[in-house]
Order: sequence, then C-alpha cells, then structure tokens
Amino acid sequence: MDKRTAFIYRLLFGVVLIGASIFLSFRYLIKGPPFIKVLALALILGVSYLVVDYLKRKSKADE
Repeated sequence: MDKRTAFIYRLLFGVVLIGASIFLSFRYLIKGPPFIKVLALALILGVSYLVVDYLKRKSKADE
C-alpha cells in the first residue's frame, strides 16, 4: 500500500472516530446539566485533537 492510500484510510478512520464521538455526545449536549455539556464538548475536542495529532505524526513519519 502506498503512502497516499494509507493516509486516505487513516483519514477516513479518523473522520469516523470524530463522527462517532459527536453522535454519542450529541444527546448530552441537548439535554443535561451544564457540567455534562462541558464534558461532552471536551470529549469532542479531545478526540478531534488526538485524531489530528495522530494523522500529522504518521504523515511526518512516512516522509
């Protein structure tokens, strides 16, 4: 598998992970106390940061 195809698969997997975290925490963003809403937003931001960081590290390592 060449570098471009591997990056596309990693990117798609990252998009699925971010989408799943948004889907799972969306219920808590609509209903729930403010503390839970903050935790749900932190979950979305944390997962997004980790996925982007992983993609950047892997793309640098492949070069």
